[in-house]
Amino acid sequence: MQHVNNVSSSSVIHIGHPWTHCYTGTMIQRGYRYKLKPTPAQERLFAQCAGVCRLIYNLALEQRRDHWRAFKRQTGSSISYPSQARELTELRAEYDWIATVSQTCQQQALRDLDRAYQNWFKGIASYPSPRKKGRNDTFRF
Repeated sequence: MQHVNNVSSSSVIHIGHPWTHCYTGTMIQRGYRYKLKPTPAQERLFAQCAGVCRLIYNLALEQRRDHWRAFKRQTGSSISYPSQARELTELRAEYDWIATVSQTCQQQALRDLDRAYQNWFKGIASYPSPRKKGRNDTFRF
């Protein structure tokens, strides 16, 4: 029996198929990037989403920095992603303009900050810095 490979290289590979020889348990992961061509209304929505995520990141960074200076030395407690995510829920209930943006994007901003602190504690990266408008205005779902 002869196998003809007519699948493009950019398509998903089926793991465990006899012709892929991937029986070792390792996964082949692929990511895709798409260039978007948003309408002006969508551009405004993207800018709003990036702005709110930047605000959440900067507020969480400031909260962690102030907590470290004031309370960590005295009480020994620390702030982490779960506690800040709970406070994000309260913040979204209080301000409608924050609630209009996807909660997933805001939680990812908090996860980014948590990862930045983990890398700083490990000595891999420098101390997290605030995000600035117009410089890598990104968000993800």
